Amino acid sequence: ALGSEPIPPSFNIGGVVVPTDVVQRKFSAEYRVVTESASPDRKRRVDPVLPGVSVGNVKVSAGTLGCVVYDAETGAPYALSNWHVLHGPDGAIGDLVVQPGTHDDNRVDDNHMGTLVRSHLGVAGDCAVASIEGRTFGREVIELAVTVDEIGEPALDDKVIKSGRTTGVTHGIVTRIHTLTKVDYGGAIGVRDVGGFEIGPDPMHEPVDGEVSRGGDSGSVWLFKRPNGKPSRIMAGLHFAGEGPADPNEHAVACYPASVF
Repeated sequence: ALGSEPIPPSFNIGGVVVPTDVVQRKFSAEYRVVTESASPDRKRRVDPVLPGVSVGNVKVSAGTLGCVVYDAETGAPYALSNWHVLHGPDGAIGDLVVQPGTHDDNRVDDNHMGTLVRSHLGVAGDCAVASIEGRTFGREVIELAVTVDEIGEPALDDKVIKSGRTTGVTHGIVTRIHTLTKVDYGGAIGVRDVGGFEIGPDPMHEPVDGEVSRGGDSGSVWLFKRPNGKPSRIMAGLHFAGEGPADPNEHAVACYPASVF
């Protein structure tokens, strides 16, 4: 009645004979209850806003809020991260900044955190600050339970630790100092030289997947570790990049705190 025809025993496709096989089964509707998927705490809206969570300019995907700093003149609280996280190639001072970044949650109107206040990209560093408006905030870095109160000068073999949006808490050792890293920021910005230092994995605390950092960790604050292995309150550097795909040596690159401030 439908005008259908039986399926032939085989088809000839480009000279190749492909046999057919018909399996007859009966099906009935069934239901399987599952839990609603939820983003990790670092990648979703949090209240209060804390260092270590996702953040970004509305024109950027997402990076990490490094720490809370205060304006030297007004005392206003600011969120510190990278230029390429809070500003970006298409950004401008006054742009809207959201928490979490748009890659993690694109409900921009709901996630307003503040606006881009100041930024810099160059040999001195890759850094920017945004205001915190209409959101409560805390100063303790997620999973490290310390606040950033001082800045320091990293030296070779110093042990450091960071808490980032993508790889969470990772441990490192300063392997090179006074470096100049060429980074392609895309768009009209192109390749820029950024000063800083390199951090390799700590062999006593190897990262789970071998990566001391990944994309999205940009803006994380590296802290010096105390002799007992616990994180200190002293900032060692502002993370802004990692090794390229052709580089066999795993490492992160960070700006000097004194230069950033």
